Amino acid sequence: MDIRLLKTFLLVARLLNITKAAEQLSFTQPAITSQIYSLEDEFRVRLFERKGKRLALTEAGKQLIDYAEKLTSLYEETQNVMSSFIHRDDTIKLGVSTQLINHFLPAIIIELQQQMPHVNISVEVCMNTQEVLQGINNHRFDFGLIHGENTFLHIRQDGIWTEDVLWVASHEFIKKHAPITDVREVPLINFTEGSVFRAKLDELVPSSEFQSPIQYSDSEAIKQAVMAGLGISYLPQALIQEELSRGTLVVLENGPVIQLRVSLVHRRDKAYTLPMYALLLTLSAQPCADESIKELL
Repeated sequence: MDIRLLKTFLLVARLLNITKAAEQLSFTQPAITSQIYSLEDEFRVRLFERKGKRLALTEAGKQLIDYAEKLTSLYEETQNVMSSFIHRDDTIKLGVSTQLINHFLPAIIIELQQQMPHVNISVEVCMNTQEVLQGINNHRFDFGLIHGENTFLHIRQDGIWTEDVLWVASHEFIKKHAPITDVREVPLINFTEGSVFRAKLDELVPSSEFQSPIQYSDSEAIKQAVMAGLGISYLPQALIQEELSRGTLVVLENGPVIQLRVSLVHRRDKAYTLPMYALLLTLSAQPCADESIKELL
């Protein structure tokens, strides 16, 4: 049954006038009459009768009103529910472990939106890698981008980008402490324990060998401290590219070599929507992406 027939019936039943119903629906009077006849044929009963010049409901028509209202209401509710799923399917929820990852994301998002203009992307910056992994685990995020290690067996991890971490200082600091032959001989603005950056350094050189009078949990705060001349530090190249170009910061060549791996994480049982698949395709095309990510496509 066409739900529009019931809607037409309800309007005619309320107005008891074919002409007025036709005007409100922008139909011709014969079209409205035809719809009423179609509904009567469907149920094999008369729904309206003429009493003189007036239109009146039959007993069957009166009984149909309640059911027609329920059916049209349920139909509209169903449409609203299904529409919410359409919107949901066009949204990708990303959790990222630091602001640093947002230096890589814009180019990916631009490329994805060129392919799928209506896709919505929600990006939430989390406190750390573990928060992203928990969000993946409880379906809060569709995908995560982290620079730490996955600790869940049912979450998959694939490398996407490799970022150089550079040792840097301000011009003023270098002039004051030149020559800097060993980064362990000058004040180091270090990351706090528990951060991925600190863990990377500790794998190479024990922290006890450095002079670390100041520590921060945030890379942006460390960058500001280095530019203020408080000491040297090691920072991702993407975060300091502008300062290097302007000459505000200078690269030190004699620090331990550190590289940072940014990875994509998601549940192994994840069912992909078309926008999610498009995102995976875009990420897999990155020059440093693991070959294993192509297994997902």
